[in-house]
Amino acid sequence: MNALPEGALQAPLGDEPMWLLGTRAMFWPARSRLIIADLHLGKSHVFRRAGIAVPSGATRGDLDRLAEVIARTAARELWIVGDLLHGPAGQAGWRDTWMAWRRDRAALEIAVLAGNHDRALDGPAFGVRQLGETCIDGPFLFSHVPRAAPAGLHVIAGHVHPKTSVRGVPRSWPAFWLRPGLAILPAFSDFTGGHPASGDDGRIVACVEGVAIEVGGRPR
Repeated sequence: MNALPEGALQAPLGDEPMWLLGTRAMFWPARSRLIIADLHLGKSHVFRRAGIAVPSGATRGDLDRLAEVIARTAARELWIVGDLLHGPAGQAGWRDTWMAWRRDRAALEIAVLAGNHDRALDGPAFGVRQLGETCIDGPFLFSHVPRAAPAGLHVIAGHVHPKTSVRGVPRSWPAFWLRPGLAILPAFSDFTGGHPASGDDGRIVACVEGVAIEVGGRPR
């Protein structure tokens, strides 16, 4: 797919044209690769087991949204920049939901960077390739936790769950937080908190109802 999707912004990172999708995902056209962070499969299950009343169905909702983005971009690869899981990976409804979703997309290559919640991840059992804590590909270093960019590389990370506000709208939105040498992706999961992003040394792109909107910082 060569045409920038409606509601997306193009951002040159590491001299590569990358797409920031309002659906909380990044797309690398040269690799036909969709990149997301912090899917947190099973998080609502963990909360309910702890006695916290949260709605069920979060995993299904997130995976339905992810399927739509994959279809829209015609991505051949999906890279998850950490925290595919949230907590134990035992038998539970959310795991069955994931495995059925994975079987339906057997031709899609899925690779996962290790996140702080992925200690129980068994890659082959979940149908994914594990990349370790960091992975260099082209001009990018992929890492769950943001880190200083090595010389000549641009870091793509997650973990922080950046959010921002939009003038006139009384709530916060997931956001891309683009800083010199570092791009922090929004959490893909709906069921997450967030950290306020600051545009003092970069730019902020909010994901508002499926549309990427630049709301602050210095254009780069």
